[in-house]
Amino acid sequence: MKNPCLTCGACCAFYRVSFYWRERSDCQTNGVPEELCEDFNEFRCVIKGTNQSHPRCISLLGTIGKHVFCKIYWRRPAVCRDIEPSYKNGHPEIKCDKARLAYGLAPLTPEIWKHKPEDNNNTPDTFSPAA
Repeated sequence: MKNPCLTCGACCAFYRVSFYWRERSDCQTNGVPEELCEDFNEFRCVIKGTNQSHPRCISLLGTIGKHVFCKIYWRRPAVCRDIEPSYKNGHPEIKCDKARLAYGLAPLTPEIWKHKPEDNNNTPDTFSPAA
């Protein structure tokens, strides 16, 4: 089973990525790279590219709806970690659905997360870094 986020990326090109400034790399090891951040207000930063009317995170590589990858996946802010794809945990996620619909992508369904009978429990997890 392949993570549907690897072919989506809509949330990374729909929402502003605003986070507490102490999540930056100048404040913590493995924080969000400072050069990818802009000040938003006294306490918050945004990732470049997301604080505009048609946002797209500067860290999102690839084509939305085809194949995408987050170049700072392991260093992404908490707000990015908090967005879950719909039905991953058994229920719909409005933020995921809204972003996908904005890019003409169908909302995810519970079936996307079900293993096919030929899936082997010994195969490596394909939930690799993505937006």
